[in-house]
Amino acid sequence: MSGPRSSLREISLRIGLWLLLGGWIGSWASFGLLVAPTAFRGLPSTELAGRVVGPVVSALHGYGAVAGVLLALLAWILRRGALLIVLPLAAAALCAYSELSITPQIAAIRPLVFGPEGNPELAARFHLLHRVSVAIFVCVGLTAVGLLAAHVRADLARSEGDLP
Repeated sequence: MSGPRSSLREISLRIGLWLLLGGWIGSWASFGLLVAPTAFRGLPSTELAGRVVGPVVSALHGYGAVAGVLLALLAWILRRGALLIVLPLAAAALCAYSELSITPQIAAIRPLVFGPEGNPELAARFHLLHRVSVAIFVCVGLTAVGLLAAHVRADLARSEGDLP
């Protein structure tokens, strides 16, 4: 079916895709470049800064998991190809893994690391988990930027008539 209704449908799908992707990249960049550095620089202790940024990270993980699935669905509906379906699903899975596995482990040992019973082994475990969490965050952010470039390319190719 072609015509005004199909054009409106495709435009609506593309708007949804761009809003989801822009929200994902924007929230990731705002957190990584503004919120986290400000909290760790401005609050009196790293333990307090961790308590402040922890819920924000959880919200970002939730958004990333949902946005990744929705972006994959939109890419499938728009016939964008396997890579643009698989990449957001992989990023969504990383967000879910970090939130459901890494974040609870960090939360469980945080009071022990920063409390009076802290010890070098717990501190080393905490720092390893934190590094893994940051690596996942960076990987998901870079994936989202890669998705941006790939979707721009797909839209340009479509507008030039290179794709069906």
